[in-house]
Amino acid sequence: MADVNTPTEEYVRHEQMWKLPRTLMGGTKAMRAAGRTYLPQEAKESDTAYKARIARSTLFNGFRKTVKDMTGKVFTKNVVLKPDVPTQIVGYAENIDLAGRHLNVFARDVFFDSLQPGIGYILTEMPAPLAQGTGRAGEVTMADEQAAGRRPYLIFIKAEDLIGWQSTIINGVVTLTQARIREVANVPDGPFATKCVPQVRVLTPGAWEIWREATEGADKGKWVKVAGDKTSLTVIPLAPVYINRTGFMTGEPPLEDLADLNVAHWQSQSDQRNILHVARVPILFMAGFQAEDAIEIGGSSAVRCSDAAANMSYVEHSGQAIGSGDKDLANLEFQMQTQGLQLLVPQPGGKTATGEVHDDIKENSQLAMMAGALGDAIEQSFGFMALYMKLPEIKGGSVVVNTDFGISASAALDIPNIIAAKNAGIYDLQTTIDEFKRRGFTSEDVDVEVLKARVAEEAPVLDAGAGKGMNLDGGTPPAK
Repeated sequence: MADVNTPTEEYVRHEQMWKLPRTLMGGTKAMRAAGRTYLPQEAKESDTAYKARIARSTLFNGFRKTVKDMTGKVFTKNVVLKPDVPTQIVGYAENIDLAGRHLNVFARDVFFDSLQPGIGYILTEMPAPLAQGTGRAGEVTMADEQAAGRRPYLIFIKAEDLIGWQSTIINGVVTLTQARIREVANVPDGPFATKCVPQVRVLTPGAWEIWREATEGADKGKWVKVAGDKTSLTVIPLAPVYINRTGFMTGEPPLEDLADLNVAHWQSQSDQRNILHVARVPILFMAGFQAEDAIEIGGSSAVRCSDAAANMSYVEHSGQAIGSGDKDLANLEFQMQTQGLQLLVPQPGGKTATGEVHDDIKENSQLAMMAGALGDAIEQSFGFMALYMKLPEIKGGSVVVNTDFGISASAALDIPNIIAAKNAGIYDLQTTIDEFKRRGFTSEDVDVEVLKARVAEEAPVLDAGAGKGMNLDGGTPPAK
């Protein structure tokens, strides 16, 4: 019978797809531990021989390298908070998870993990309300909460930990109505130790519950509710990170083909290491000798035999199969590299934010879309933070996650075109500075309003290289 710890069928189906990427991320040790799952035992191969073979096998981890490289490309630039992000949330970005991680570090970790299974989740949390404050009749004031450090924060939920969810359509929008999250709680175990206790957190609009398996009493072996309370929200503050969306709250590994190639390389490499081991140990062949003949093999010894037909020789591997194995490994490595680079290939029909200013790696590549999905999840999480904080506008603002993975190659050539667009009135000052920031020509800390105040006094003019200048205060370029 299903209980609170029973995963949904949808979860079970997707979990099978996540196992290989997760195992590959564990490297050689994890692949060896997986044993026959990814490295079959040959017919008539003894257990002893198989264990020796798998112990000699090492993983060329093209999958993990690709995940690291693609994450690195996205985070060559920090996440940018736009001016519409509330001041309080901007301040929280320095320690977005109450564990010391800056938003950029948190976002990088979220993307790195979610890229493997194709999905992850960001949960917006809020500490329990203060029991008593300094206000009239003990009411809790904003100053009390600030003094206690009570404010919303973000938690990352891995794909494997969300074991079930329910949804319904509200006002034409598919809305999450229940989420079940597997967790591990550290609880005291004596005066000096702690122990890990599995539990399931159940989230519903406006409430939460904690369930654990009973270890004694009439409910022993059953999952029972041990805690719960209401929240100030009427929604479940869980934002999906749709790296490779397949449906509501679901995703599949975007690098599945690469993972399969990596397994093929693991198996071929195992064969190669094994055949090298065999080839490096030649077999001594002897014919015409009697059982009683004394044989001594060594660098300073000789063998005598009365049988004229006796023969001794070493049987060695021709080496042809070794060369074929090397070619197979090289081909697989090339295919793996090609699969990884597919994330950077532009999709048909897309345009960059600046039209044709640059033509390196378009913002509609798969990786750029994945980065955009991360940005959507962060914005949704900021919205939940704003709800917890009861901000008047009830908006968390917007963010920009880097999608300019190849822009550095043409950055210098872009600048005259950007200046020309500003002079022609196509770009305003904000857009112009944003484009400068994207190319690394302007610090991310530059504030447009501060810049306007400065240039109002100095009125500098930049030459666009085409006989026209750009007046940064937004006015008409002065005559030369």
